[in-house]
Amino acid sequence: MNTKDFGNKLMEVMMKFVNMKGVIALKEGMLSILPLTVVGSIFLIIGALPFKGVTDFLTNTFGPEWSVPFMQVYGGTFAIMGMVACFAIGYAYVKNEGYEALPAGVLSIATFFIIQNSFVTLEGGEVVNDVISKAWTGGQGMITAIIVGLFVGATYSWFMRKKIVIKMPDSVPPGVANQFTALIPAAFIFAVSAIVYGIFKFGLQTTFIEWIYTVLQVPLQGLTDSLPGAIGIAFFISFLWWFGVHGQSIVNGIVVSLLTANSVANAELLQQVGSATVEGGAHIVTQQFLDSFIILSGSGITFGIVFAMLFAAKSEQYKSLGKMSVVPAIFNINEPVVFGFPIVLNPLMFIPFIAVPVIAALLVYGAIAIGFLQPFSGVILPWSTPLLISGLMVAGWKGALMQIIILAMSVLIYLPFFKKQDQITYKQEQEAKTKA
Repeated sequence: MNTKDFGNKLMEVMMKFVNMKGVIALKEGMLSILPLTVVGSIFLIIGALPFKGVTDFLTNTFGPEWSVPFMQVYGGTFAIMGMVACFAIGYAYVKNEGYEALPAGVLSIATFFIIQNSFVTLEGGEVVNDVISKAWTGGQGMITAIIVGLFVGATYSWFMRKKIVIKMPDSVPPGVANQFTALIPAAFIFAVSAIVYGIFKFGLQTTFIEWIYTVLQVPLQGLTDSLPGAIGIAFFISFLWWFGVHGQSIVNGIVVSLLTANSVANAELLQQVGSATVEGGAHIVTQQFLDSFIILSGSGITFGIVFAMLFAAKSEQYKSLGKMSVVPAIFNINEPVVFGFPIVLNPLMFIPFIAVPVIAALLVYGAIAIGFLQPFSGVILPWSTPLLISGLMVAGWKGALMQIIILAMSVLIYLPFFKKQDQITYKQEQEAKTKA
């Protein structure tokens, strides 16, 4: 099997994965928490400023509780993102199936609460009833939220598809009819939820959400947070893209919830102890790690190619493409380069396209491990935040400096490969002119 046939086969398999109903619902559902993470992280940074002189001034000026309103915003954003994601995933699944989706979102939230305890135990052993702990509505409950959202979405859609519903007359307003339609699937979903709660409470002396966190989420977060995990994320994004498959979408579909949970855990650590350090248990590989450093200027960190096209190209094709690609690259968009250069199925570009993001992952991981960069615990930015600005916002001047180092590294690695490709293209242009 030649490279092209292998690429086509790989693309076919990966596109089946990308287009799975659950994967699409997961991607859309996780996007719904973006306003919570972006805006909530800004309030968290303000409320937990790492500058003692500034905090002392604010305390003396406004009193010791000056940060309470900011932490309240944190509690209403980061601390409930799992619950919001649960609603959004169930909603997105049913919406994509073509049915009225709001009841499914509501059922997802209800199920999410049914499978966890409605009491908390204080440090002294006192039990407080009729309370839902925010510990499980945020990052710690993210994997369970995904499972619940997908289960409710798939189950509700099955009942709709099989028409196992209460059908109301056409004269009944749609808003009322939709709620009656949801009654039978709701009864089934809640019955299953009650059984699951009973099994884990009486059989395992825990809850489903705590069990999932212990046996699944913690190991998975640890795997993504390791050096092999960081290298694997960087490698597979570029590897899949080289075959023409949207590597970022596929890898994000697998790791985005885990990396977000890592980010949330760091934010919670910052709130609790005032700092997030590797020694204190903070995660290194977070959503900021991916968005602001591994896909800097786009998957494969193709800034080096854009720079080379602007300042070293001899061929007219690459001179023009460089001018077209520079602005998208600033916003981490590199489809013009990936398909226009092209990088897809280009043997000459395989090595640098894979190597540059892997080296970037090693650099950033090492910088955090040795203490040059602090673990990312503040703002979570959209992946399209411009170069340098994103580094400055997530890690201060050191973050911007690290981005400069990565961009310079990409130029050094891509340049010799680009010159070879440019030489080939320039020769083809000259031959075409001679024939003309």
